[in-house]
Amino acid sequence: MAIKIGIAAPAQIREVLKLLISGVTSDVSSMEEIAGSWWRRFLFLRWFGPRFLGKQMDTFVATKGDSIIGFVIVQYDGDAAGTFDWAFLEPLDEDDNRENFADLIDTALDHVEDQGIHPYFYFGFATASPAEVTQVLDELGLGWADYQNFQMVGELPLTESPSLPEGFRLAPQVSARFGAKMADFLPTVYPETAPEETEMISSIHSSTLRSSKVFLILQEENEIGFVQQFRWRDELRLLLAIPPSLWGTEEERQIVAYLAGTLQGKTRRLRLRTFGERHMSKSRSSFESLGLGWQQAPWQRWVVALESDESPAGPAETESQRRGYDSVWPPEAHATDPDPNGENDGPTAESKGQAAG
Repeated sequence: MAIKIGIAAPAQIREVLKLLISGVTSDVSSMEEIAGSWWRRFLFLRWFGPRFLGKQMDTFVATKGDSIIGFVIVQYDGDAAGTFDWAFLEPLDEDDNRENFADLIDTALDHVEDQGIHPYFYFGFATASPAEVTQVLDELGLGWADYQNFQMVGELPLTESPSLPEGFRLAPQVSARFGAKMADFLPTVYPETAPEETEMISSIHSSTLRSSKVFLILQEENEIGFVQQFRWRDELRLLLAIPPSLWGTEEERQIVAYLAGTLQGKTRRLRLRTFGERHMSKSRSSFESLGLGWQQAPWQRWVVALESDESPAGPAETESQRRGYDSVWPPEAHATDPDPNGENDGPTAESKGQAAG
């Protein structure tokens, strides 16, 4: 039977929502949070789900007859478009199924590219996903993003919580306004990365700012880096960005220990991340001395820069349709401690991982 692929009709969006609630999702842990509560499930199926998937995101489906065998839900934020959720029900170890899965993703990519609004696309998936997922993404031209792929985890309090090193201080920032400054810091955090790749990471990461607390790190009054703080249940999550000259040093260790002690609150566990792999590798032994253990992050993001025409057909209408919307899930995210950077951070940087909170 022939497979049809296209943008979901309203009735198909309702079917996709039912699939998500039933556990057909790339982000099982977050959907379990929703499905496990009758009122969250009710709101997701009747209100938030149709609103987000049908109006603020684009949902693409692959159908065989009357049955949906796969879907890709694309969310938009800033310069980046990426997966809110996805699933493919047919076994990917079969060539035909991989081709259909690739066609489904490619249809979403073409749609984003034709709009001419979002120059970058990311595809998020669990690190434990079948190898066929990365095979398909590689064939489509996406590549692995060196972006928070490793972490250090341990119980709180840490073995020590010293003062900040002499000459260092932290300055709280207005998170929603920190984007430009963050983009200025990232080339230092990725010293050997091409500028266009750093810009892509900056675009993907920018949506996390408003859902976190941000502290500027100063050394002798010079702005040298920043740390983002997130909380998820009983877990404190820190994302550290400092120059390579401090990686693995006593000063960095003291900064992390001070942050963990000062920001712990009622949390009982710390999850520490850096943007890139080189930073984590250089600092790993120093962080281990604080009682933290190394882990691979549960999610990966593969990315691609899109090409678009100088005058694409119809982007103004698409942009105006979304003006005033925030496609990052859920609508309450601004008022709660979300989960954009952890085990429930889902296939996108800030999607249903936040919903679970």
